[in-house]
Formats: sequence, structure tokens, C-alpha cells
Amino acid sequence: MWQQLHGVMGLWLLLAVGLALLSGVLRSARFKGWLGERLVRRWLAQGLDPQHYHALHDMTLRLPDGSTTQIDHVVVSVHGVFVLETKHLQGWIFGAERQQEWTQTFYRHRVRFQNPLRQNWRHLKALETLLDVPLAHLHSVVVLTGTAQFKTAMPAQVVQGAAVVPYVRSFNAQLLAPEAVQRILQQLDAQRLAPTRATHRAHVAQLRQRHARPEGPALAPVPATTTAPAPAAALQPPRGRTAAMVEATTPGWTEPVLHPDPAPTMPEAAPSCPRCAAPLVARSLSRDGGDPLYFWRCQRFPECRHMQPRTVQVLPLEE
Repeated sequence: MWQQLHGVMGLWLLLAVGLALLSGVLRSARFKGWLGERLVRRWLAQGLDPQHYHALHDMTLRLPDGSTTQIDHVVVSVHGVFVLETKHLQGWIFGAERQQEWTQTFYRHRVRFQNPLRQNWRHLKALETLLDVPLAHLHSVVVLTGTAQFKTAMPAQVVQGAAVVPYVRSFNAQLLAPEAVQRILQQLDAQRLAPTRATHRAHVAQLRQRHARPEGPALAPVPATTTAPAPAAALQPPRGRTAAMVEATTPGWTEPVLHPDPAPTMPEAAPSCPRCAAPLVARSLSRDGGDPLYFWRCQRFPECRHMQPRTVQVLPLEE
């Protein structure tokens, strides 16, 4: 009797563990990305005539500088080259065509992510260089495959679900000759890297290296009341990126440390945030080969991302 009971309990335990693992896989970003790309493949195959539209998927191309770029889908026709970026999202989406980041809200969970139109711009520029095709012949398309809904005006280059097919077919002007279409297909086939796990892992590793934080002293949180000397300066983060971008894209990002005080200082009075009226806290950003940059940041970060330069008055040392 006890053996049977233990056997039943063991089966239930294995079932619970299996369901938990399956739930984790289904909720993972990697699975959602795979599912979105598969849906787009099916819609393109069912809705576009293969005699006139040639679809390529999961393309990793090596750029002249040695880096790689990965494109979800490319559709080549006499009406141009369509470059498709797939996003499998849920909840509400807030964003505009030229915004650097969009916001996804799902219940009380809010996430900021890179504008996929900006992400797809790199793909267009890569194809412009590799294929020697005018940029006007390249069409950027972002396909949303989940249940996400735009709560702001949806950009014209963004479509939802199977609407990608009529969107592609809405381009009627002939931009490329049939010979040019065949040449582009041959170039893509010759230049794409093998779609293997090793290729994907190498591309991901390169992306992490590209967005890695510059080498330097360890960064740690600092109290908001800490003061440090610095001349008034415009807020210019390292490598041409904003501090918000550095924090949003760098894994394990922590608050930067303030530069050691070489002299007594008179700190600037803490102002209020002009966006939400919350107090601003003092922060700094180290940069290679130069003095650190000091700035104010909203206390409600990351809900509010307002930042502005911080100035201090350096007092002479007493004799």
C-alpha cells in the first residue's frame, strides 16, 4: 500500500516539475522569439506567391568591419527588398517611430526596450552595403506577432500578425529588374553564414561585447548626499551613448561611484524633477581618460528617466 502511494506521489511530483519546466520554456524570450518567427514564416508562405516573392529566414551576415548582423526575414521581389524584424509582445505598447525606446506595459509590469525600427535600420544599412542596393529600394517592416496593442499611434512601418502579407503586397512600383532580383538572391545565399547554433552563439557573444561596459574600476552604489568636485559640463556619456542606454543595455549595470574629492566642495542644491516633481539625486559617470561627469537623476528612476548636468563650486584648500 505504501509503495503504491509513494509511486503515485512520485508521478505527481514528476508531473509538477515537468509542467513548471514547460511553463518556464514557454515564457522565455528565446521561445517567444522562435514562435514569432515561425508564425511570420507561415504567413509569408501562405500569402505570397513564391514565383514573385522570394523569402529568406534567419539570416546572419558578416559586415565589412568583421561584426555580424542577424535578420529575421528578408523578402526579395521586383518591388524591392523587404527587411522584416519580428517581435512577439503582449500588453500595451507606447512608442513613436523616432523614439529611441518603446515601453511595454503588462498589468503592473513595465519594460523599456529598444525601438525595433531603429534596430532594423542597422539591418537596412548592412544590406545597402553588402548588396550595393539603393536605400530607397529597401523596405523596413516590424511585425508584431503577439497580443500586444499600441496605445499610441502605431508607426506606418509596424504591422500586426498576418497583416504583414497585405502590407508587403501593397507595394506596386517596380524597383528592381528580374535580373537584379536573381543577383540579390545569389549574393545573399553566398554571404549568409550557416544557420547553426554556433553561428547564433557567436553573434550573441559579439552583441554582448559590443554593448559591454568599458573596463575600469568597479562601480558601486553611492549615497545621494555624497559630494564631489567637477566643473560645469554637458552630460556626455561614454562611446556616444546616453546614460539611460548604458543602464538599459549593459548586463549587471550598477550605480557609478563618485570621483574622490581632491578639495572641499560646496554642492549644488538638489532641485526637483521638472517632469514629476520628485527630488533629484546626485550621480556621476566615469569616463576613460578624463574627469568624471556629474549629473542629477530623478529619484523615481527607472519610472522617470529625467537627467540633467550637476555643477559644484570648488573651494580653495585652507592653509
